[in-house]
Amino acid sequence: IDQLYKKNDILRLYLNEIPYGSQAYGVEAACRTFFPGNIKDDNCSAQLTLSQSAMLAAVANLPTYYSPYGQHIDALKSRQALVLDLMADQKYITDAEADAAKITDFAAIGLAPAPQIATQVSPYPHFAQYAQEYLEGKYGTRTVESGGLKVITSLDIKKQKLMQRAINGTNGIAAIRRGGGSNVAMVSADPKTGQVLAMMGSYDPNDKDFGAFNVALANRQPGSSFKPITYAAAMKGNWGPGSTIYDVKTDFGGGYSPKNYSGTHYGIQSMRSSLAGSLNIPAVKMLHIAGVKNTISTAHDMGISTLNKPAGDYGLSLVLGSGEVKLNDMVNAFESFANGGVHYEATPILKVTDPRQRVLMDTSKPKKPKRVLDAQISYLVAHMLSDNRARQYIFGANNPLQVNGRTVAAKTGTTEHYNDAWTMGFSPDIVTGIWAGNNDNRPMSSSAVNIAAPLWHDYMAGYTDRQTREKVEGALDDYPASSNWTAPPGIQTLTIDADTGGAITSATRSRRTDIFPGWYKVQAAGGIKSANIDKVSGKLATECTPQAAVQNVTAGQIHAEIPTTDPAYPRWQAPIAALAQRLGYASGVGSIPTERDTLHNCSDVKPSVNVSASGTSTLLITANVTSGTHTANSLTVYFDDQVISTQAINGSTNYSFAYNAPSSGSHTVRAVVTDTALYSGQDETTVTTTASGGFVGIFPPSPANGSFIPQNTPIT
Repeated sequence: IDQLYKKNDILRLYLNEIPYGSQAYGVEAACRTFFPGNIKDDNCSAQLTLSQSAMLAAVANLPTYYSPYGQHIDALKSRQALVLDLMADQKYITDAEADAAKITDFAAIGLAPAPQIATQVSPYPHFAQYAQEYLEGKYGTRTVESGGLKVITSLDIKKQKLMQRAINGTNGIAAIRRGGGSNVAMVSADPKTGQVLAMMGSYDPNDKDFGAFNVALANRQPGSSFKPITYAAAMKGNWGPGSTIYDVKTDFGGGYSPKNYSGTHYGIQSMRSSLAGSLNIPAVKMLHIAGVKNTISTAHDMGISTLNKPAGDYGLSLVLGSGEVKLNDMVNAFESFANGGVHYEATPILKVTDPRQRVLMDTSKPKKPKRVLDAQISYLVAHMLSDNRARQYIFGANNPLQVNGRTVAAKTGTTEHYNDAWTMGFSPDIVTGIWAGNNDNRPMSSSAVNIAAPLWHDYMAGYTDRQTREKVEGALDDYPASSNWTAPPGIQTLTIDADTGGAITSATRSRRTDIFPGWYKVQAAGGIKSANIDKVSGKLATECTPQAAVQNVTAGQIHAEIPTTDPAYPRWQAPIAALAQRLGYASGVGSIPTERDTLHNCSDVKPSVNVSASGTSTLLITANVTSGTHTANSLTVYFDDQVISTQAINGSTNYSFAYNAPSSGSHTVRAVVTDTALYSGQDETTVTTTASGGFVGIFPPSPANGSFIPQNTPIT
């Protein structure tokens, strides 16, 4: 070719033939497709501005990837700027001309609206474009466009149609619109191969406003659906589903104090209940414990292609979904949970052969997968997310994240201002993710559990069409109902102190039994202690302490989930200490004395009382009190176990009571005396009465000053 044509002729032939995407071949066709406003005569491309020309030069490299109607607008702008900068470097234009021609707004340079793409290209255009872009990245645009490749995609037509039907069903786009959204995207994939089985990039690819845009490949904030990745990263350390986490208002520094969706703090929780109930404060704690860098690395290993800024640029809100990800990537990441921690790259391709029938790609026989999570971690995450009982306290028992008769795991995600609603869910055989919202990022009025989760349930489990009453099949119907995850070797069942998260002790009030990874070690009980205290002396009770003086006390500190050396420990510990105090734990170990009681002695003489009663209707009750080693200080008189008088003892020894018997018959009169050391003595007598009715009075001896001073004496 070099010998037959000049360089400019070769370039002209090339530019008049190469694909530009959107069914445009050659620069003239591209001009008419992208810039129809330039068609002032038969030669549209002659009317191109510097900015438009540089854009077409940028698109030519990877037409699908750099399409101005595609997912990589920022990349196209960067490449167009590179073209202009190189032209300035080579003195074709000035620096000022280059800067003026760089794209800031596509509308300003005359870019036409995106063409409708559905029926002409493919009945499933978003999947078709995704597959084409994937192949271009592997083999180059020229080979894909004109290389004679035979391509079999991974698209499952049945599931694609089920997806489209569900989107048009009762819980589909109509329900999403009622919740303030206008669009939805869905992806299903096979976790055992990484093959994408179905994809809807919008509710309708022919929507004139945004149908051509594939939201399944766009960057959106995932909300709480990112939490399982963070919990998986944390479980590489000494954590498991039964580990204790404290859901209390916490200052994470810099004024950052997140709130739960419900606005309530739930106190002592487990990792299981925190993840299943999607509590925000425990999740932020998990990110701090796992580390932002480690969590992002785990996400990348699992298939997330975004989150590429330095780890320091992401705050702890990353776990709540502040970092943008792609729906297709999230489905690919959740495949690692469904598939025992091994990961296959997401692919829309089943098989590719060249014109010589050589197999270039065959994902029906996938290569050895990459292990990205320990098998125990993936099992534990799936176990927690499939535990419907664990999420009932937030979502209720009858929520759309469960499928009757099936084992499925699911997690919702809603961004702070209801801009994005996600549901990620999976069985061992299929993973499906849903995004619902507005392409322009307008907030909605409903959360994911109300608008994304019901649609996920319809697609996965099937539903009954409300108009036709027809039973619509679900994606799970293609797989055995008995399909479940098998616990890998090493999983252990342990019982721990639920309050402290440590070992069981005699002071344990509440226990929690759950599963843990094999490397988990139960921590020591910490400072929690329990002891019997002598209420009179305030020292440790002994065998001589009377039962009335014994009080069981639990004391110590419930410690924050991080080491005391962590700079954040004081901020975490303060609200936890307050929670412990509300639960009846003393503020510190020092509240339990170390000295034994010496006030009570086993040889102490207890107080005694002698009681008598005379009369048949109105009784005269007399009690004679004798102090023992310690001074008697109170006297209680009972009539058939009903207290009829409590009398403080003022140094006297004889007390008399007049009492009208309430009923006839045989009755017991009992007197109990207690001294200052809480020793007690008692005596009783039997009396036969005829009914009279009511208490008359108490007649203590006259004190030295001659006045009558009744104490605690009820008078009827």
